Amino acid sequence: MKHPIRVTVLLVAAALALSACGKRPKYVDQPMPEGQTDPFPRSYPNPALDPKPGQPSSGVQFP
Repeated sequence: MKHPIRVTVLLVAAALALSACGKRPKYVDQPMPEGQTDPFPRSYPNPALDPKPGQPSSGVQFP
């Protein structure tokens, strides 16, 4: 190797840059206890509102 110090500095800089990529939250909610209702029970988008094949959509009509 011609430049061991330069390679070492680059490796340390890359390691520090990669270690700073993940940011941890200060507070994490605990998991919901068994039997308690989920505040977000629905999926998005709502499949009940999707148009059926052969039927026009009930959404925005374009000219």
